[in-house]
Amino acid sequence: MANINAMRQYEEQVINTATPGMVTVMLFEEIIKNINLGMKAIDEKNIQDSHNSILKAENIYLALHGYLDERFEISKPLSKMYEFLAARLVDANVKKDKEILKEVLTFTTEFRDTWRQAEKNARIEHMKSAAARINKVNK
Repeated sequence: MANINAMRQYEEQVINTATPGMVTVMLFEEIIKNINLGMKAIDEKNIQDSHNSILKAENIYLALHGYLDERFEISKPLSKMYEFLAARLVDANVKKDKEILKEVLTFTTEFRDTWRQAEKNARIEHMKSAAARINKVNK
């Protein structure tokens, strides 16, 4: 029990201190996890578990859609993709179709990898900027 509480505290700390980009990566990882659980449950003929897992993935896409900031041009195509993928998850859930889940999984993995690289690039730029400020102060 103590280990579970410690793990929950750690997870909360990670989320509370994460940058928006890191949180986005974590959300895509959660979608991937739930799609994989959904496919496993379909293989096991466990309809309820497959439904629950796929629904969780769909809900995360809907949440991501809701978080988009319309002031940014990238939000429009992302909005359409998130809506499309959420709709595909509904189809997959109704039909218990692993091929649709694999399709969504491919897009989701690409999104996750792109956000992961963007977050890495942002950290590198931040470190370069901080180093430049330190060098300027030390001169």
